[in-house]
This record gives sequence, C-alpha cells and structure tokens, in this order.
Amino acid sequence: MLTLISGGTGSPKLLQGLMELFPSEDLSIIVNTGEDTKVSGLRVSPDLDTVIYTLAGIIDDEKWYGIKNDSFTGHEMLEELGHEELLKIGDKDRAVKLCRTLRMQEGATLSQVTKEITNSFDIQASVLPMTNDLVTTRIVTKNRKMTFHEFWVENKGEEKVTGVNFLKAEEANPAPDLLETLNESKNILIGPSNPITSLGPILAIEEIRKNLEKNREKTLAVSPILGDSPVSGPTGVLMRGLGYEVTPTNVAELYKEFVSSFMLHEDDESMISHIEDLGMNVHLADLYMPDTSSRINLAEEILEVLGYSK
Repeated sequence: MLTLISGGTGSPKLLQGLMELFPSEDLSIIVNTGEDTKVSGLRVSPDLDTVIYTLAGIIDDEKWYGIKNDSFTGHEMLEELGHEELLKIGDKDRAVKLCRTLRMQEGATLSQVTKEITNSFDIQASVLPMTNDLVTTRIVTKNRKMTFHEFWVENKGEEKVTGVNFLKAEEANPAPDLLETLNESKNILIGPSNPITSLGPILAIEEIRKNLEKNREKTLAVSPILGDSPVSGPTGVLMRGLGYEVTPTNVAELYKEFVSSFMLHEDDESMISHIEDLGMNVHLADLYMPDTSSRINLAEEILEVLGYSK
C-alpha cells in the first residue's frame, strides 16, 4: 500500500499521474483539513473535495478547485439577493458540500461522510481526512489574524505574514485508521504541497507527527519548490513571512525529522549535498507538472525510486 499526504493543488496533480499507474485499491490519501470553513452554512472541505474530484476524474484542472464544467446559478442568484460568498461554489460542488453538512448535522463524522461520498463516486482509493476534529489554520499578519481563505482569496496574500497558527491542533486526534494506514503502508509519499499550510496542520497533530517520525525510513517527499520559486499558491509568501528562504533546501530542513528521501527538481543539482547532509537520500526528476503526461512521467519516476515494478 502507498499513502500520499496531500494538500489542495500540487499533490492532487501528482495524484492524477499516480492514478494512471498504481492500483487505486492499494492507494490511500491523507488530506489536510486545516482550511475547512463554513460558507453560507455549508461545511466546506476544499482539499478533501479536490482530492475526491481528482480521483473521480471530474476535477476542474484549470483551477484545481471544484468540478469541471460546473454551473454557478446558485452562487449568482445569491449575489443577486445581496448575499456575498468568499468562495465561489458551483452547483454540483455545492450539492456535495450540502450532503456533507446534512450528514454531519445528523451525527456522521467527517471520516464517515468522506467514505460515503467516495463510495458514491465509485472511488476505490481510501481518502482520509487528517482528523474528525476541527483544526483551523490562522494566518497572523501585523494588523490582524485571518483564516487561510481570507488571507489568500480575499486579500490575495498581500499582507506580510508574521505567524501561522493551527487552532485546537493540540486537542485533535488522528482520524480513525489513519495511524494504522501509515504503519501498514509500504511507503509514505509527501506530495509537492505547501509545507506551511498544507502539511503544517497535519504535523501539528502530535500523534501524526510522532508516527511519521517513526516511519521516517519509508517516507519520500517531493519538493514543492523549483529553484527559488514555488510551483503554485502562497508557499513563498508564507515561508518568507516565517523567516525561511524559499528554496528546496529549506523545505528539506522542515522535513528532516520525518523524511528519509527527498525528490529535487532536475535543475537543482547544486542543492544535493546540503540536503544529503540532513540525512536524506536525494533523487532528481522533472518536477514541473503542466499537463497530464508530465504528471504521469513524474509518478512513474517516483514509483521507480520507491521500488514498485512496472
């Protein structure tokens, strides 16, 4: 079994490639829920939905959010009625979120309803939220504290970051079966997602972090940074705000306690020795994933490094 630890953009791109090469029934995905929020009374789990829609083959892979070719009649009607929403939610996507909300109001846990949704989409892979408890990412700037979506969607990441907190993480428990999944997996793959707000909330749950440290020798991380540039999203803004240089070596520094192998972009050979000094094996590959074929190629290289036969 292979377990992918995922945020909402870079890792689902890689997942799209893995799906073409690896048996879905042997694949588990542990997903960040630190960005979960409420929109118009709906429980929105953006990273979970992106992973689910990717596995179902319906992801809007232009935005890497929502369902491909969705309509927005409900959102537009709400606007006409004077109700503003921070996130633009499509009609089919809204139905999924409504289903989640209603089931959780009936007493279902996030894990249970996630399983129900994946079953409805006939998804064979196992999708696990990091926790059934509510952990909220809070971005701290000089002037205020914001949710991730207020910081990145509403304010375009323009305010200087001075801190990132994961509210109630110290009280949260791993989702059922999550630790067993990590222990039983042949390999653990940390996808090329934001190390601060995609992986950070997961690591903030102490039991998960300790388990990853225990399973360090079978864990490979893929750099979310090529050279000195993040592939997408607010990685650079957040790392600089927290005092880190935006380089793969600094990501490796953040990961060194729970990662034994690190995949670096093929043009970043000069960084190999620094990362090896952290006690990691380094592998080079083309980490740029602009299309499906490049995602499949990267997935193939990762599986080869991990020792999976073709």
